[in-house]
Amino acid sequence: MHTPVTSFSDHSIAKKLLLADPSLRDEYFGHSVVYIVEHNVNKGSLGLILNKPTPRKVGDLISSDQFKDLAHLPVYLGGPVESDQMLFASFEWKEPNTLSCTFRLSAKHAVELVNTPGSNVRAYVGHSVWSEGQLQDEVEKHAWFCRDASARLVLETKSDELWQTLLKDLSPFHHILSLTPDNPFLN
Repeated sequence: MHTPVTSFSDHSIAKKLLLADPSLRDEYFGHSVVYIVEHNVNKGSLGLILNKPTPRKVGDLISSDQFKDLAHLPVYLGGPVESDQMLFASFEWKEPNTLSCTFRLSAKHAVELVNTPGSNVRAYVGHSVWSEGQLQDEVEKHAWFCRDASARLVLETKSDELWQTLLKDLSPFHHILSLTPDNPFLN
């Protein structure tokens, strides 16, 4: 079983995943898996939600020759900040055991990487931001569970199964929680 980080005194969460606690009922973050792109205890954190695809593709939003190689990419909801802007990110598995993200790629760079083996280019509307101390406070209050990013799970698991798959590995208790429906009274 995976032991989640609950204190920031000894652990940095940059390049890690945040799993929303099942009790977190938020339109953006409920059942979310967030990759933490940047984290600084004194400056705050920036992340991208990995498991919230929208029904749109890049080609639905932008019809330009510059974006034709990106037109097939699904557009993900990255978070509530700047959700009226599209941006590109590339995820790559770097040894030893680190999922790396290049954030705010230019369209030209995204086109170059979309056909590069080992790169996983994604389109996002919005991103997630926490102010100084905010994320630490939320983790200490168990709104989020922090865990290492596994490329196999993150890049190969279907978006609608990612949160549940990652949550069940935290502990036997979390495994049970991962199987509980959103509203158990509707069973």
